[in-house]
Amino acid sequence: MMALIDFVSRLVGDVGRFVDIFANDLILGAGDPLSALLVVVGQALIVASVAVLGYAAVGALLGEIGVKLPSLGGRGPSE
Repeated sequence: MMALIDFVSRLVGDVGRFVDIFANDLILGAGDPLSALLVVVGQALIVASVAVLGYAAVGALLGEIGVKLPSLGGRGPSE
């Protein structure tokens, strides 16, 4: 149990360090605005894909109990 608590506390504590490394070394330290733009676009693509996959997974789970979510693509079965 202590290993789990240590892991979570270290994970939470390192978030500040990760933000510092991201901001200072990658965006401000690189001196290249293109690299910052590429990082932001990459993060946006990752967030969008995780959100769509999460919506599909939650929709599939809720579909098993009878709750129907609206289709994102609009090409679902017509009823």
